[in-house]
Amino acid sequence: MDKLSRVVVLALVSVTGIAGVVQPVAAEEGQGFLTARRSLGLLFIGGSAALVKQGFDFNSEADELYARYQAADTAEDAVRLYERTNNRDVKSQVSWALAAAFTVSGVRLLLQGGEASARAYRSGAGALSTPRFAVEPQLAARRIGLVVKRSF
Repeated sequence: MDKLSRVVVLALVSVTGIAGVVQPVAAEEGQGFLTARRSLGLLFIGGSAALVKQGFDFNSEADELYARYQAADTAEDAVRLYERTNNRDVKSQVSWALAAAFTVSGVRLLLQGGEASARAYRSGAGALSTPRFAVEPQLAARRIGLVVKRSF
């Protein structure tokens, strides 16, 4: 992972963690255009751009490895290069899929901007209780994941 990708991922994780804790919905009303949701949407779109770039990098690396695979002298080299080619190709496709998901989420947050949640708060739905989030790690064989739970 290059330096730009690390910075984007760190920024997304930081803003995601802060956005759920920092401000109630009523505070977003007087902020103008750049609310917490819209800034999070911009970060998601920026993260998707970094993922698209990473996907193209993986794809070009896979093309180079495939050319080396076709020119391999021994069967062992061919198998090793083919596996690396396949690995890079899968990584490029996953990067593009995540970029698409980040883009959809970012555009949704950017366009919504907090109006729906502000209406819910004014109608009394948000005045009774505030939602609480919990992030729990989920570990399995060869997998690490996060579970986000929301209580009302």
